[in-house]
Amino acid sequence: MNLQGKTILVVGGATGIGQATALLCAERGAAVIVADFNEAEGKATAEAAGGTFLPVDVTDEASVKALCANIARSHSKLDALVQTAGILKGAYVNLEDFELATLRQVLDVNTIGSFLCAKYAKPLLQKGDKPAIILISSPAAYGVSSSYAYAVSKGGVSALGTTMAGKLAPEGIRVNVLFPGGINTFMKRSVIEEDAVRKGQDPQAAVEAAQSSGLGEPMGVAKVLAFLVSDEADYVRGSVNTR
Repeated sequence: MNLQGKTILVVGGATGIGQATALLCAERGAAVIVADFNEAEGKATAEAAGGTFLPVDVTDEASVKALCANIARSHSKLDALVQTAGILKGAYVNLEDFELATLRQVLDVNTIGSFLCAKYAKPLLQKGDKPAIILISSPAAYGVSSSYAYAVSKGGVSALGTTMAGKLAPEGIRVNVLFPGGINTFMKRSVIEEDAVRKGQDPQAAVEAAQSSGLGEPMGVAKVLAFLVSDEADYVRGSVNTR
């Protein structure tokens, strides 16, 4: 799959699914911009991808606006935005004990962050070739999650993506929402470890058991994302589920 000539912004590209996506898109010929709050690993990923690193705090509107202004100066256009930045807080906390501050923190990163990235990337995408916005939701949006905050935030991402898909289609921008399953990322491993400790089990053994019984790898999701930002995905609409 050829991504030659494509300029792709991967937000949250320092680690996990975002990192795998940045590396794969670069391997397939795209000019990749890695944006992340994690500067050390973000710079390392960008260097490995032969791309550009730009710092961003997706919860800060001024930071996201500055990110896109920098891209406008250096690249002039975007062909795709892949927004993978996300956090999970408050796993296994009961409703009556769940702090509002935790809910707001997760919403700020996962939901508000997705909104801000799409808002400020849109003018650059309008200059791109068959532009696409890909947001990352989760089965937590419609199933049982370990965290109230994570479930609510990903439900918001899904609703945001569905609304944008309808409103931006007449402007030539395709929007898809990806629902990855259980993926072997730091965030997922942390939740497994936390659950094991809660149950009095060995956290490392719990992670190893999950890995051997079917956790997917970030690169597997990256292959789906690399397809979704390509011209071959021009007919794909709505939500996409992965392993």
